[in-house]
Amino acid sequence: MSDTINIVPAFGKKRDVAKLLGCCLRSVDYYMDRGCPYYKLGHKSVRFDMDEVRDWVKQKHKRRRGGEQ
Repeated sequence: MSDTINIVPAFGKKRDVAKLLGCCLRSVDYYMDRGCPYYKLGHKSVRFDMDEVRDWVKQKHKRRRGGEQ
């Protein structure tokens, strides 16, 4: 029996960010418009530093405890 470990690459594509955040590609575009950090490579390609994305999410979406508003 072997255990599989999901390893997230240091830099990822939109689909990697979508998988990390559990959202669709259109949501990643929305997050990019709202300030999610990314690097533009050429005319169409973008890459994301996955650690920067995690930090951005933590900063923008503070964790709340149950019952807090």
